[in-house]
Amino acid sequence: MFDLLFPNRKDIEALFGMLGDNPLLASLLMISPLEAFKLLNIMPQFLAGFLPTAGEDAPLAEALIQALRAGRTTLEQPQVIEFEQPQVIVPAPPAEAAATLAPPALTLSIATPMLQQALQLYAHNNFEGKEFVFPAQSWMDVTTRGESIALDLQHGRARIVARLQGTMAIKLAGRQFDLKSQRASFPIEVRVLAALKVDPQDRLFVHVTDGAVSIGRTPLPARLANDLVAQLTKTIGSIPIVQVPTRFEIPGEPPAALAMHLTTIGIDQDGLKLDFSL
Repeated sequence: MFDLLFPNRKDIEALFGMLGDNPLLASLLMISPLEAFKLLNIMPQFLAGFLPTAGEDAPLAEALIQALRAGRTTLEQPQVIEFEQPQVIVPAPPAEAAATLAPPALTLSIATPMLQQALQLYAHNNFEGKEFVFPAQSWMDVTTRGESIALDLQHGRARIVARLQGTMAIKLAGRQFDLKSQRASFPIEVRVLAALKVDPQDRLFVHVTDGAVSIGRTPLPARLANDLVAQLTKTIGSIPIVQVPTRFEIPGEPPAALAMHLTTIGIDQDGLKLDFSL
C-alpha cells in the first residue's frame, strides 16, 4: 500500500478511509502507531521516528490489537480512567434536623425528558460545534468536535454523557493530511460522574465531580483522555437545570406566602425528586 520511503496523498487517503470504517484502528494509530502499521502489514522507513507506546497505554494497545484481529469495531469493555480534579465543597441545602424525620411538605418532580431538554438547550449554545485540538503524536493532531450532552440517571447516581466526533491530521515533511477533507471521523463518548448542587441564587446545577471516567466507542491514549476530560470540565463543568422555588404562595386578600427549604434531592432513572420543608 505505502511507498517504502514515504507515503503519498493517495496512500494517506486510503489509510484515512480505513480509520473512518473502524474507530478501533484510529485508537491504535493514536496509541501505538508501530503496532497499527504492523497490523496493516505496512512498515515504511519513516516509521523509525514514531513515538513508542506509552507504558500506561500498553494494555489498551494489546486489547485493540486483539479486537482488530478478531474483526471487531468496539472493545468488549469501555475504557475507564481515574480522573481527579480539585475538591469542590458543595454546601448542603439548609434543612432542620427535625424536618428530615417528617414527610416532605412538598415534592417537586422533574422528569428525565425535561432534564434532557435543558441539557440540549445548554449544549446548543455552549458545546455543539466546539472544537478541542490535542497533539496525539509529534506528527499527529487529534481534533474533537462537540455534538451533544445528555444525562444518564440511575438510582442515587448521575452521569453526564458528552458525545463528540474526532478527526486527525497527519503532518509529514511539511505536508498535512486530515480526515476532515475525507469526510471521515470517529465517534467519542465520555461519561463523567455528576453531582447536583444549588447555588446561592437557588439555581439547580449538574456539576462534574471526581471519579472514574468512561470513554466509549473510540478509546484514547491516557494523556489525551485526561486532556479531553479537563477541557470538558472547563466547558460543561456546571450546567444550570432549573430555578428552585423558595416560596409557596397562597391566594387570598391579602395573598400570603410560605417559605420553602430544599431538604433532599432524589435521583432515579425517571428523573429528580426535590423534597421541601416549610
